[in-house]
Amino acid sequence: MRAGKLDRRLTLLRWTETGRDAFNQPLFEWVDYATVWAQQRPNRGEERFSAQQMVGTAVLTFHIRHRSDVSVKDRVEFDGALYEVTAPPREIGRRVVLEIDCTAVAE
Repeated sequence: MRAGKLDRRLTLLRWTETGRDAFNQPLFEWVDYATVWAQQRPNRGEERFSAQQMVGTAVLTFHIRHRSDVSVKDRVEFDGALYEVTAPPREIGRRVVLEIDCTAVAE
């Protein structure tokens, strides 16, 4: 992959145990585990009528240099917005590029 195409910065987040409370129950939160350069590949947006109102979703695909630690349990933070990884990341080439499909998180 050509480095010039990797012109966006994104952060990979993982749901991680960060400690214990007074009752020894685990406390979890989204923690940054990597910041990488990426290429944004805009996909389609989607609108549908649900519960008497219009609902839209933003769908994006990112290409990053190959990593073996990205999974569907992770999130991506890009341009101030959070995205859920919606499909298992796909390897393109022989461990050259990782393609990650994401949808915007509604919070």
